[in-house]
This record gives sequence, C-alpha cells and structure tokens, in this order.
Amino acid sequence: MAPIKMLILNLTGRCNFACRYCYASPLPPQDMTTEVAHRAVDLAAGDGAHRFVLQLTGGEPLLNWPVLRDVVLYVRERNLPAQVQVQTNGSLLTDEMAVFLQAQRVGIGVSLDGRPAVNDAQRVYPDGRGTSASIVRGLGVLRRHGVGCGLTCTVTQANVKALPQVIEMAHALGNVRVVGFDLLRQHGRGCALRAPAPADMTAAWKLVYARNAALERMTGVHIALSPVEKARRVAQACTGCEGCDFAHCYAMHAEQLVVNPDGTLYAEPSMEGQPDFAVGDVFTGVDYARLLAIGERMSRAMEFCRECPDFIRCGGGCYARWFGSSGPV
Repeated sequence: MAPIKMLILNLTGRCNFACRYCYASPLPPQDMTTEVAHRAVDLAAGDGAHRFVLQLTGGEPLLNWPVLRDVVLYVRERNLPAQVQVQTNGSLLTDEMAVFLQAQRVGIGVSLDGRPAVNDAQRVYPDGRGTSASIVRGLGVLRRHGVGCGLTCTVTQANVKALPQVIEMAHALGNVRVVGFDLLRQHGRGCALRAPAPADMTAAWKLVYARNAALERMTGVHIALSPVEKARRVAQACTGCEGCDFAHCYAMHAEQLVVNPDGTLYAEPSMEGQPDFAVGDVFTGVDYARLLAIGERMSRAMEFCRECPDFIRCGGGCYARWFGSSGPV
C-alpha cells in the first residue's frame, strides 16, 4: 500500500454556524478525544519517515480547542514531517489561538463567501443571523498578530456571479495569501442547493482572474488563486502516463484517511456516515483492501473524465462533487 498522504481529523461534529450548504451537517455533535486523535496520527505516520498533510476540521474545529492544541503538539514533539492545517469559520479565533497557531506553523484556512449581503445568505447562525461580522473579526485577530491565511469560498448558483467580490475582500483584508473556490458538494444540507451552471462559472472565473491581476498591478500584493496553482502543479508533474491520472485525489489512490470524532475511518470526507466508504477505525486499524477497492471504484466512476480534451491540463474532476450531482455508480 502507498503511504497515507492526507489525514483529515474531524475534531468535532459541533458547529456554531448552520451554513445552508454544509456537507458535514449529518455528523453527530460529538467531540474527538486525544486518544482517538493520537491513534489516528500514529496510523498515518507509520514509521514517521514520509511526509503527509494533517488537516484539522469539523464541524468547527475551534470548538474542540484543547484537542486541536494537543494533537498539534503531539505531531511537533514526535518531530513528524507533517504539514498541519486547520480549516475554520474564523468566528472563534482569539489572540491566544493566533499566537499558538503561528508559533506551531499551522496553516489557517477561513471560509468566506463574499461581501456581507452575499455571505450572509449562505453562511448563517442557527437562528438565521448572518456571520460576516464574526468572520471578519476573526480575520482581524490573525492580522493583528501578522498571521497570514487562506480564504475558501463555497460556490453555488446563488453566489457565482459575485465571486470577484471575494478577491476584492481578500486584498482589502490585508493578510490573505491564497483564495480557493470550493464547488458545492451536494451532500448534507447541500442537497437543497443548486451547483453553479458551467457557463456562469466560466464567466465568473474569467472576471476573478482579471480582477486579481488588476489589483496586483495596483497594489503590488500577490494573492495566489488555488485553481491556478493546482493547474500549474499538474502541468509540471504530468508526463502523459496513467500515473498522472487524478494525481491530486488522495482518496482515489488509497492515500487518504478521514477520521470521525468516534474514531471511524472513511476514505473520503464527503462520504462520512455512509457505510460503503467506511474503512475501519483507529482502534482495530485500516482495512487497506477496502480502501484500495474504494479508490478503484472512484476511478472507474470517473472514466468519462479521461475522455475530456482538457484532462491532461486539469488532472481530473472531483468524485465527491460528481457523486452528489449525478449519483453513485
């Protein structure tokens, strides 16, 4: 088996937001324990010689701050070659958290879907209130301590035409280093929303690219666009052989583990709670034969992608998004 290159820890099923598109909404409101977190890291790290990405998410991972802090220190104390990241809504960030995350070299991604009128139509509190003010306050905490971060925008048909606003906000905030656009996953609450129409997405992306380039010329500040960076990596790595197929998809190559708060292991983060994608637990270990079989199933389902003339440039689409919009195979 190939080594695990991506380990995703869902530190909690709880969240203080109730985003209308959340694919993780079916998670039970349970917190991960330090024992589960340590066992998961040990499974992925193996002998500690290979590099892997450790992504801390949820729910809202900062709601389980003690375990988040502990697992980061566990990785550092063992001197594991892990790139640690946290994906958060940003609303709970404090000065203490910002200082710790910076000191421990933890990459920070914050979700924001546009200006307040746009963001607050999708990202809301359970009582329906908008979340923009809380997110911007959290970004301000990071900025106060000189901490850079990434912004992730979830794209639906409702906000696709407003994507250039995300770039404008990123430049205005002052500490955003990269902006990513995450197409709607039609799982959980996301089943009730519409994905962006291809024509609208194409038009919006051209505007995003042009706006970002114009602002960079005006300010001298470079903000990376994650789709562009992905395309560049694919172009540099691709040799035209079959091994380049979907090289960015760790799940398809049986190189990813997703850990629920109770320790159950899954092959793909959008499929948590679905028995067909379960591959063991942190106490009894990984069912590697099943992990490999799921990857092969995903590869067969995406065979149509290989027929696209742009396949060699994009590296392949996302199974999780196809699964939600078109159904399983």
